[in-house]
Amino acid sequence: MVKFNYLILAIVLFCAGCNKRVEETVPKKPGKTETTLKPKERFDNFIFVGKVIHQPGLYKYDFVKKKFKEFWSNFDEKVVELSYSPERKSAFFITAGHYGKKNIFPYITRVKVYLVDLDSSKIKLIKRVGNGIQVFVHWENSNNFKVVINRINKIVATYIEQQTFIYNTFGKELLNETKTYDLTESGYPRPAANPVNYLSPFKNYQLINESPDSTNLYLNNIREDESELVYSNSQQLNKFRWALGEKYFIFSTVDLSAKNKTISTQAPFTSGLYIYDISQKKIINKWEGAGIKNFFIVNDLLIFDDGFGANSTITIFNLETMTQHDSLKINGGCGLKNIPEIPKNRT
Repeated sequence: MVKFNYLILAIVLFCAGCNKRVEETVPKKPGKTETTLKPKERFDNFIFVGKVIHQPGLYKYDFVKKKFKEFWSNFDEKVVELSYSPERKSAFFITAGHYGKKNIFPYITRVKVYLVDLDSSKIKLIKRVGNGIQVFVHWENSNNFKVVINRINKIVATYIEQQTFIYNTFGKELLNETKTYDLTESGYPRPAANPVNYLSPFKNYQLINESPDSTNLYLNNIREDESELVYSNSQQLNKFRWALGEKYFIFSTVDLSAKNKTISTQAPFTSGLYIYDISQKKIINKWEGAGIKNFFIVNDLLIFDDGFGANSTITIFNLETMTQHDSLKINGGCGLKNIPEIPKNRT
């Protein structure tokens, strides 16, 4: 029994670092560059996660009315993660009956996968996945959505069963396979991250991240063969995007690890979101403090969440005017993927 407890503790320690890190890839030599921006997308509304009475559900925000209303909720299910496709043409979300940690043991129960038809606003139950230790979701590309659930083998405690599902944007199951991993040989299994493109849209710039653990970011002007330091701080790169063609470089950083002593304070500093003006070669706007700073960009709008738990909010920021378009607040909190929470039982 003592050996089993040490094994599970090892799993928890490995799972604690669940934040996705950007992995560096070597870009190909740039070819002919583009010079025109893409036409603006039609973008009337978006779905987000917010507390509905007692647990996380879904809301829809209307840009014209600057109002939001409840979109979906279930008394017996909590929204674990809402996930839009890269072009925001499709969306899935995952629910669970319960999730968290019992003593040192992570768990998630009654996991379900839903598809959202963004045109008709209809929701369809795709799969009842069941119980497990941990669930991962991500888009392999614009058409394929992957769900991975890990479970402890009921017979051999050192075995982890990893079941993988892949669905297309219509909810059709393309893959359902289970692999077994021996923790003593291959360690705790996690899905492989998608390759990262470090080049700007017109291939004039390249982000240089020295290593996954580095906190120094550089932007290389490919044509001039010059590099500028963009960021140097205590937090690692979490996500980045280019905005308005190559006018702005927008990125977020995060540190939810045990070494971040601010998490236990009343003013935690766990993340930052930054707007870097490429022509001015400087950060012109930033938001730092609590939360994860999940974000996406559509046309000239930067949309991100901020804060933890009941204090979490969503901000809509206009990049053309550099002004706030709107701020969304809900009793109990809200976020783009889920309601951000401070990790419990950090080690």
